[in-house]
Amino acid sequence: MKTIIITGPTGGHFFPGLAIGENLKDYFEIKFLVPKRKYIINHLKKRNFSFIVIPSVRITKKNFIFSISQFFFLIIFSIFLFIKEKPRIIIGTGSYVCVPFIIGSRILCKKIIIHEQNYIPGKTTKILAPFTNFIFLTFPYKNRLPIRKCIVTGFPLISDFKKNFSKEEIQKELGLENMKTILVLGGSQGASFINKLIINNLDYFREKGFQIVIIAGKDKNSVENKFIEKNIKGKVYDFFYEMNKLYILADFVICRAGAGTIVELVEKEIPAFLIPYPYARGHQIENALYLKKIGCSFFVKEEEINSENFTFLFEEFLKESFKIRENLKKIKLSDKGEIKEFILNFSKK
Repeated sequence: MKTIIITGPTGGHFFPGLAIGENLKDYFEIKFLVPKRKYIINHLKKRNFSFIVIPSVRITKKNFIFSISQFFFLIIFSIFLFIKEKPRIIIGTGSYVCVPFIIGSRILCKKIIIHEQNYIPGKTTKILAPFTNFIFLTFPYKNRLPIRKCIVTGFPLISDFKKNFSKEEIQKELGLENMKTILVLGGSQGASFINKLIINNLDYFREKGFQIVIIAGKDKNSVENKFIEKNIKGKVYDFFYEMNKLYILADFVICRAGAGTIVELVEKEIPAFLIPYPYARGHQIENALYLKKIGCSFFVKEEEINSENFTFLFEEFLKESFKIRENLKKIKLSDKGEIKEFILNFSKK
């Protein structure tokens, strides 16, 4: 049996799809439909997954006539593609890229599943809900989605995340010292705000005896120069493929609140100082609020934090971090095999 997995261009949409593919590859022939992104193609090739690079279209007011014609073209394109590929099940991971392909698969009466990563379902999930058989949820909140279609499965994590390493071997590999480590993740959007918070408070981190590992994105060179100037122990990267290693190193994390990041922090039981990305319809704020309400994170809105009050807020976080770490042991947000078992049973019906 063949299963087709459709993912979007961001890591938040691609990696859940990749994890589902890894979990199903022993039972199904897996093929991915993905937008053209170098890192996506590299990950799929590394794991020997078959894939097709697909065009995508976002309907906008500015180019409405053109984008709507492209949208209907992709529906027709998807119908011919699925007739050729003959998939048993089609799985989407919530990006706008999925929309015409899910509609095309519904026209052909295929079995359809979508996975919603965020606490508040995205616009794509809401649009596609009528066309799907089931909606997998990371968080236990259905938010006006059709209840009979919703299944709380958790967030699927890729196999690389589950590899075990000792902290000592990673410290040696990366040239880091054996000391308290803060991992800083700006995310793919809005990284500059968190980078500025960090570099404006480097004296504080040095005096507190922290080592900092930061994923600074396009600000890598300027952040690295500040580390050298202030004699800060740690590492600065623009991107890091093996995030599992960095989580094993981290005692604390300062980061945004994307669903994937939150699930990884819960899985590793690392106290996090969350500064959600305030745009993109507020998904990250709702993700962070969920964790805060159950005592599993420290959460500050971007507009409420600046370089002057950061150290005061971070000290408050440190005071709460032991309790946060204990609470993290009591919750689960990752998929523990539910997705695989459900899809195996669903495919037989």
